Amino acid sequence: MRPTQSSPRLLLTTLLLIPSIQERDAQRFVSPDAARELVSALAMAGLDSIAAVDPEEPGTFTAALHLPGTQLLVVSARHSSDAAVTHRIGARQYRDVYLDLQGTPTPQGKFFVQDAGADGLSDARRDSGVDVLYEDGVTQTLFNGEPKAQKLTAAQYGAKLTAADARYARLLKLLTEAVRRGAAARGQGA
Repeated sequence: MRPTQSSPRLLLTTLLLIPSIQERDAQRFVSPDAARELVSALAMAGLDSIAAVDPEEPGTFTAALHLPGTQLLVVSARHSSDAAVTHRIGARQYRDVYLDLQGTPTPQGKFFVQDAGADGLSDARRDSGVDVLYEDGVTQTLFNGEPKAQKLTAAQYGAKLTAADARYARLLKLLTEAVRRGAAARGQGA
């Protein structure tokens, strides 16, 4: 009789814990909300790209290119011609800035995210695809839930994903603010 009394309690306890585990995992990532905000801001402003100076990393620029329905491409890098990149940002030539940063001759410190589905970073395959991170222009990490295939321990993979998610979210917020500032400036000038 004791096993049958504890079985419903165990089942109830398990059922009560599942939502909190799912909620914890969902809260672990900050970039999904930031990605949705940027995509929405771009759409409202009628833009497919945006670029900005990164105030937290002097000499570094960030740009995004949104391919609706497929992905969000975000790059943060230094460029040998700060003046030219700054001029292009001022001229609203955001796609050109994105291309300049992709082809930067100084790849050290470059951070590039291919956000499949434009829905933030995730550690597992989703219907929208696998997210990819490139660092320093060469080091690639697939966020596909398979650390061993990339010669990473689960802890290394988790740490890399957590750090990438935080940095990516910061860049997305920076770019969202750039879209909003630009929209406000255009609205005031009209």
